[in-house]
Amino acid sequence: MDTERMELVGGGWWEVRKTVTRGMRKAFRKAMLKGYLGGLDGRQDVSDPEALRKAVLSNPASWDLDALDDAYLAHGTVGWGFETKPTLEAIDALPEETVAPVLGKMRELYTDRTEETRKN
Repeated sequence: MDTERMELVGGGWWEVRKTVTRGMRKAFRKAMLKGYLGGLDGRQDVSDPEALRKAVLSNPASWDLDALDDAYLAHGTVGWGFETKPTLEAIDALPEETVAPVLGKMRELYTDRTEETRKN
């Protein structure tokens, strides 16, 4: 397994997957859709892009802006140096300054980029 161990401020560590698996990619795509479409109730005409856009934009309170980050953390965490098992609940209980660099690294590793962007 292709992993990277990150040393955290304060002496802890967090190990993340460096390579995205097919299952991870599927979970990330689902999370992206859930983030904005989670508030739809199934009555909207999703075949009409304009109607879908209006439905999504009409209810921003239903957006789950953390859905993709949660998917990164859930599927990208291999292990860590804390006493608890690495679950989303345990991660949410950590200080933001502990999680932020890990999430930043995951975004860098997991975000789809064009081949040209990767070369630069």
